[in-house]
Amino acid sequence: MGRELRRVAIDFDWPLNKVWTGFLNEHYRKCPHCENGITTARARLGDLVSLLMLSGEDARRGKGHPYFYDAPLHHTAGMSAMSKDMVELTTGLAGREPSFMGHDSCDKWSAEKKIIAAAGLPKKWGICQHCDGEAIDPACKEAYEAWEPTNPPDGDGYQIWETVSEGSPISPVFSTPEELAKHMASTKWGADHGTPYGTWLAFIQGPGWAPSGIMQNGQFKNGVAAVVS
Repeated sequence: MGRELRRVAIDFDWPLNKVWTGFLNEHYRKCPHCENGITTARARLGDLVSLLMLSGEDARRGKGHPYFYDAPLHHTAGMSAMSKDMVELTTGLAGREPSFMGHDSCDKWSAEKKIIAAAGLPKKWGICQHCDGEAIDPACKEAYEAWEPTNPPDGDGYQIWETVSEGSPISPVFSTPEELAKHMASTKWGADHGTPYGTWLAFIQGPGWAPSGIMQNGQFKNGVAAVVS
């Protein structure tokens, strides 16, 4: 839910929730030799590691994920939870305890690297040799890297953008911070729902940028609320 205040022209008229074309690199071309910079073998390893890490979460919570009731896992299919030593295995592979949301993509990446090392394979095993894991067609890489983004037209208007994608407006353009704060406080859906007028106004007049969320005192908070609290 990353949010950002942008000062744009009052008459700036771009569709809401549509990525601004100036932030889209027109030189991007997918590598024709791979998917996401890795070979199919590395992708399969990733799938298997995902199941392994999910098994550790099952054991930690003592509650089986629905997937394991239907998956053809031979001896352990349908079991409500793995034994507790599965937690030891996945924590060891991740190199750290899982967060309150469980093992994340970084934990999975660490586990994959340790399995590859244990197999005696080079660090770049499973990485596409054509694009070196960048997932970009080498033929267009030079133009892709030379590209510079173009911001929307500057002006006196106030507008909130999301930064989860390359960037798109999620509010109309308003002439004052108060009008924009009132609009955002009226949001009825999504991560912004329930954020009050005062919080939005402090955000607009203050930091003007917030991440998706922040952990504070062991609790997950809306990023906008967290940066102005």
